[in-house]
Amino acid sequence: MEKIVGTALRKEREARGVSLADIANETRISTRFPQALEDEDFDLFPGKFYVHYYIKSYLLACGADDTAFFNTYQDYLKSAIKDGGELHPDQYMHKVAYAKFRKKQKILIAAALLAVLALLAYLLLGPPQLLGRLAPSGTQETLTIPAFSASLLRPVENYCLDEAPLTAALSFDSPCWAQLSRGSEKVVEKVFYKGDTYVLQGYQLTLVIEKPAALRLRLNGSDVSYLRRATAAVKLVVDPGNLHEILQR
Repeated sequence: MEKIVGTALRKEREARGVSLADIANETRISTRFPQALEDEDFDLFPGKFYVHYYIKSYLLACGADDTAFFNTYQDYLKSAIKDGGELHPDQYMHKVAYAKFRKKQKILIAAALLAVLALLAYLLLGPPQLLGRLAPSGTQETLTIPAFSASLLRPVENYCLDEAPLTAALSFDSPCWAQLSRGSEKVVEKVFYKGDTYVLQGYQLTLVIEKPAALRLRLNGSDVSYLRRATAAVKLVVDPGNLHEILQR
């Protein structure tokens, strides 16, 4: 059987140099529907209304006169399109809108998952500075213990008496590694940070300071200011016998 409407549609399209892909892009429908119209595969559509709707969209996309076309081929369409079983237009359009919504929803979910994965990858592999701000580890700076720490402090065979005639009060203006001992007992060895303080008491006190300029030291309540002028690491051994000499420097 000759496909009168399908052939007429194809001629309208080809006369204007329009492709099926152009119609699909213009009408935002799949190319299979314009192709079905040209093949008169009307069973692909739910009913008469939808065949007329897609033909009108097809013609408008081509720039043809849809009114004249329908006036010419109305009787043929009535005989060519099967009746029965078609959805109400509102129901059909609702299904089309729902299908588009579901497609957009899937795209948004996929985009959100990609964004989450990208954020996790950035947090795990990105700059450590950002990781430190988002999940602070409690440390302020990373300082390496200087190599001279093993040789500056040698064991001392003097042990503390029960009394504690010496008191060293330390406060730090910037990060500084220090090793503090009481007699031959090493009390603490670590990096102190700005604002940290420490009090050491005993009979003989040994202080090994990486950056003396960062330290404010008071011995028995008196400032030891000369340390802040030192430019290299120092080792200071204090006992009751040399306390006065150290304070007079």
